[in-house]
Amino acid sequence: MKIRSSVAAAATAALAVGGVTLMAAPAQADLVTLCSGHGGAITLPTDLAVPAGKSCFLDGTVIQGDVTVRKGGNLHILGGEIQGEVIVQQDGYFDASDTSVDGRVVNRGSYGTYLEESSAGAALRTVPVEGAANDGFAFVVDSSVKNINAETGAVYVEGSRIGGAVKGTGVEYVDIYDSVVRGALTVSGSASGGILCDSEVIGAASYTDGAGPVAVGAGEQEGFCSSVNYIDGTLTVTGISGGAYIDNNIVGGDLVASGNTPTAQIGDANRVRGDILTQEVALRSFSTAVVEEFEAHQDDLAGEVEAARAETVDAALAAGPAF
Repeated sequence: MKIRSSVAAAATAALAVGGVTLMAAPAQADLVTLCSGHGGAITLPTDLAVPAGKSCFLDGTVIQGDVTVRKGGNLHILGGEIQGEVIVQQDGYFDASDTSVDGRVVNRGSYGTYLEESSAGAALRTVPVEGAANDGFAFVVDSSVKNINAETGAVYVEGSRIGGAVKGTGVEYVDIYDSVVRGALTVSGSASGGILCDSEVIGAASYTDGAGPVAVGAGEQEGFCSSVNYIDGTLTVTGISGGAYIDNNIVGGDLVASGNTPTAQIGDANRVRGDILTQEVALRSFSTAVVEEFEAHQDDLAGEVEAARAETVDAALAAGPAF
């Protein structure tokens, strides 16, 4: 689900009024540009920081350094370029549309990160911080990221390409729709399971020792999946409580499902090249509770992004020009 907010469109129009062209100052080492307000098509030869509790909206800005969103700050960048890394501190929010980030993007106890039609040349990470107000989220839509390593919060990926592994340890959930993961997919200890739909994993996929529901390929009748998953290696679903559902998968290795409570439901549309090592019962339709939980993953995140983006843009415009 793309967040096509009219707020951002209005903000873009506002920045264009007057036909002003912003010019960057000569490059100077060890400088940090503070952004509280809005900015346009300027190249900043410095690092950039959003001060604590402030909001910054950038349209067409190139940043030739690193970006830090400080505690409680918000940054929405549209059509821009960040030539370094992005660090989002406690309760901070980072929102990038049609933007490239050369380095990594790291959530450190942040409210969340949203990437839409954007790219990150290094890892997208979520890191727990003691005393943080929330677990945060990593929401990736129609984007490319080198890899994802999440240790907290929610992970939602749709229509995207991940250049390496996706790892979620102790997270809320990992949901992947219509995407390519060019490495292993590993989810362990999740609180609310996860779903893999219409996707390709160039490696093994495993869901272990967590709460459900977990759905791998299943969900066609409920409108979640329309095609098959391709998993190059072994598919493992073990130690899941709350329900596990497996169907419509092409598996290059083994299919292993054991120790799940209740017993995993496995459909007859799986094609497995290796061995099938399962305790299983026949696949049934998702219960109403399972359908509602997966729908809530997307709907809740979309609502959070819409609200955070609107708040960021409104506050930045009210603050006036940043540079």
